[in-house]
Amino acid sequence: MALHKDEAIVLFKRSYGESDKIIRLFTLSSGKIAAIAKGANKSQKRFANTLETFNRINVEYFEKYGRGMVRIENADIIETNSGIETSLKRACTAGFFVEFVDRLTKERERHDDLFNILAEVLQGIRGAEFTYDDILYYQLRMLEILGFMPNFHTCVYCGQAMAADKRIFFSKERGGILCHKCAPSLPHQVCAEGVIEGIVSVQQGNGSSAPGFQAACWCAEKGPVYLNNGFEKAAQDIMEGFMTFHLDVEFKSYRILKGLIA
Repeated sequence: MALHKDEAIVLFKRSYGESDKIIRLFTLSSGKIAAIAKGANKSQKRFANTLETFNRINVEYFEKYGRGMVRIENADIIETNSGIETSLKRACTAGFFVEFVDRLTKERERHDDLFNILAEVLQGIRGAEFTYDDILYYQLRMLEILGFMPNFHTCVYCGQAMAADKRIFFSKERGGILCHKCAPSLPHQVCAEGVIEGIVSVQQGNGSSAPGFQAACWCAEKGPVYLNNGFEKAAQDIMEGFMTFHLDVEFKSYRILKGLIA
C-alpha cells in the first residue's frame, strides 16, 4: 500500500455510515479519484472543514494496487470555499463547473490544464459573481482542453472559411457552423447575425461583441424556436444543444443557474 501526496479540488462528498465520508477528488497528478475519509464525520478535529466541496487542498492518501477507492490519511487547506456560499448564484456557478469536470472526465486521467482552470474558476467565484460571458468563456476553455470544442470558424462539411456576417447556420449534429451551400442539405438551426461571432469573441476573451442585442434563432425544419431574445439566450441554446447531442449529458446544476443568469 503506497502513500501518495497530491493537490486536489473536492468535487463531491457524502456521508458513509455513521463516521466516514466518501469523497470525489480531482487531483493534479492523477485526475479524478474516489476516496474514503475514515472517521471524518465522527471526529470534530480530524479533517475539520477540510473536505468540503469546492475546497482546494493538499492531500495524502493510501492506495492499494493502484486502483479502486483510496484512503485519505491527511488533508490541509490551500483555499477554502469561503465566499462561494454568499449567494445562490455563486454556489450554482461553482456547482456547474465542478459537475462539468466530474461528468466529462474519466477516472485516473490526468488533466493539468483542466485542473488549473477549475482552480482559477473557483478562485474567481469566491471574489465575484460571474456574468454569463464569464461562464461561457470558461465553458469553452474546458471544452477545448477536453477536445470537444465546436467549430465556429469554418464549415464543418466542406471546410470553407466564412466571414463573420455569414456565420449564421449552426449544426449541433455536425458540431459546428455550415456555409450557405451546405446548410440546405444538412440539419441545422439559423441564428441571427452576430450570435456566432459573439461566442467567438467570448472564446477569445473579449466578451460578447453585441451585449443585449435582440436576436432571433430558429430551427430550419421547425420554424422559430424563440424570437426577440438576446445574446445569452441564443448562445445558451447553441451550447446546450451541442453538448446534449454530442456528450449526452445534461447538468443538473445548470437548470437552476439558467434562471439566475436570465
